Amino acid sequence: MRIADAAAQIGVPAHRLRHYEATALLVPDRSPAGYRDYSPSDIDRGKQIKALLDSGFTAKDVALMLPCMTSDADDERRCCEVTRARLTERLNEITERRAQLQRTERALTAWLDTPRDEAPATAS
Repeated sequence: MRIADAAAQIGVPAHRLRHYEATALLVPDRSPAGYRDYSPSDIDRGKQIKALLDSGFTAKDVALMLPCMTSDADDERRCCEVTRARLTERLNEITERRAQLQRTERALTAWLDTPRDEAPATAS
C-alpha cells in the first residue's frame, strides 16, 4: 500500500509517516521502484504510534515502548526495565508539572479573588 493510502488508514498526513520513518518508528518495505510499501502490520504499528504520540508521549518514549507491545518474548525482556525506568521518569515529570500548575492555579485564584484596591498575598 502506498503512503497516501496508509496515511488515510492511520489517520495522519503523509508527512507524518515520513517523520515516523525518519525517526525509525515505522520503516515500511520499498518497492523495486523505491516507493514505500506499507503492509497491514505497518498500518497497525502506525496506529499504535499515532495513539501513543497523541497521548503525549515523545518519539523517544514511543521507540522504547513499541518493542514491548509485540509478542516477541526476547524484545519484552530486553525493553522492560529500560522502558519502565523511562516511563517512571516521565510520570514523575508529569506529577511535578501538575503540582506546578496547581500552585499557579491557586496563586491566580487568590489574585483574582482579591478586591482591586487590596494587594494580593503571594502564594507559597
